[in-house]
Amino acid sequence: MAETRFDRDQFAEAYPPGIERSWWHVARNSIISRTLAKHIPRQVDLLEIGCGTGVVTCYLREKKWKVTGVDLGEPRQGIRCPQHLLLGQDATRLPEEHRLAVGALLLFDVIEHIQDAPTFLQGILAAFPNAGHVVVCVPARSELWTTFDDHFGHFRRYDHPMLQEEFARAGLRMVSSAYFFHALYGAIGLNNLLRGRKRNIVLNAPAPGLATSMNGFIGRLFSAEAALLPGALVGSSIIAVGQRSAHPHS
Repeated sequence: MAETRFDRDQFAEAYPPGIERSWWHVARNSIISRTLAKHIPRQVDLLEIGCGTGVVTCYLREKKWKVTGVDLGEPRQGIRCPQHLLLGQDATRLPEEHRLAVGALLLFDVIEHIQDAPTFLQGILAAFPNAGHVVVCVPARSELWTTFDDHFGHFRRYDHPMLQEEFARAGLRMVSSAYFFHALYGAIGLNNLLRGRKRNIVLNAPAPGLATSMNGFIGRLFSAEAALLPGALVGSSIIAVGQRSAHPHS
């Protein structure tokens, strides 16, 4: 599988303990769960590839989804639901029994780290022949490129046509694609004008108490924004669902 793992410094910067309480993760987790509920049956076994410290996997487990996380990297702190994570492992080399049981693949802020994303997607679809759907989140809009993208090894920020083309090349039919974090589009654009595309690269987890409560409130606002505004309206991220072409259970 293509090399996508974070090193220890990147894990520490992107996943400090408690980062799941940040507004960004609160919103994204909610949007992910809502999207899954629209497109994936509850009984399907899910595999999150590139799970990091388990922020999404653990959230989805709490929401009663049947999900396991796998990551090439081995974070040393902030790990959540470790009993449901397979760290330091290549998803395509998991035991065949496990791979055959997976009905949908989840890749949240992963494929932008892959130089040839369609070939990568083809590879994981081949390794998981019964996975009928792929659900991804990706950073959006090339005009929002910042030093954050440089630092964390992004090759691109997406728009709808670009993502649809990559899905098609991988053998996936796009069934849903929506921008979210709409308000961040203007905020990041303004940052780029004022700071010359410089952005903080070390993320901070909110402290328990008031800071966590405020982050939860802001996250719920962004989740509501995504539910109420049209997915065609630009935002700083995209969530998309692809269906395997000619899958036997389609």
